[in-house]
Amino acid sequence: MKSISVFNNKGGVGKTTLTYHLGHALGELGKKTLIIDLDPQCNLTIFALEEMQIYKIWRREDTYVDDFNSARQRDASFDQVLKEPRSIHFILKPTEDGTAEIETLPPPIALTDNVHIIPGRLTLHLFEDKIASRWSDVYQGDPLGVRTVTRPRAIAEQYSQLYDYDIVIFDTSPSLGALNRTIISLVDGFLIPCNPDMFSLYGIRNIGNSLSIWKKQFDTVFHLLSEEKRAQFPDRFVRFPIMRNSDKNAI
Repeated sequence: MKSISVFNNKGGVGKTTLTYHLGHALGELGKKTLIIDLDPQCNLTIFALEEMQIYKIWRREDTYVDDFNSARQRDASFDQVLKEPRSIHFILKPTEDGTAEIETLPPPIALTDNVHIIPGRLTLHLFEDKIASRWSDVYQGDPLGVRTVTRPRAIAEQYSQLYDYDIVIFDTSPSLGALNRTIISLVDGFLIPCNPDMFSLYGIRNIGNSLSIWKKQFDTVFHLLSEEKRAQFPDRFVRFPIMRNSDKNAI
């Protein structure tokens, strides 16, 4: 499985549209693709799914987003809840709350035979808050801190093992906050859609500056963590995909 993200610090450049069509283009090329909406604004989810379908998913999850462990204990139909598509925040919620992870991953939604999606949720900012508050714990090797930072990538890997995905695409917000720091730093590569204007130029410059800082942070983390905990991170820090003629069949 290869993981990529589509990201720009500048909004309005077609990031969500590119993510959607890139996923479908890869699917048409025979690559089994999973798209995960990790933008708290949920534009990709709104673009890809019917409004009533989104409403039903979110409504069923409301009590779990409030308090996952309590809802799991009270809900006699919890096993059925896991048999239906759920949002990415639902899947991340046990990590956010520091409780046991769910044993069965909910199924993704099939957009085509080769293109599936895990929808977003407007409450995802709560998970981002936990990343920010637990980030310093990662330097100490705290298990919950490491788990929180690496959980989005771990979910992608688990789904890939279950459904044989070739590529996982993370959609992101136009932010340089804690959630995107985690996503961008843990994928194999990312794309930056942009307009030919000054604002996109400065957006790319901001990304470059942030990447330099994030790399120093992750290099420190990698140096301090044990081999076992280090294994939860990718082998190398993210880089821009550079395609050569010999790489044309690599994706």
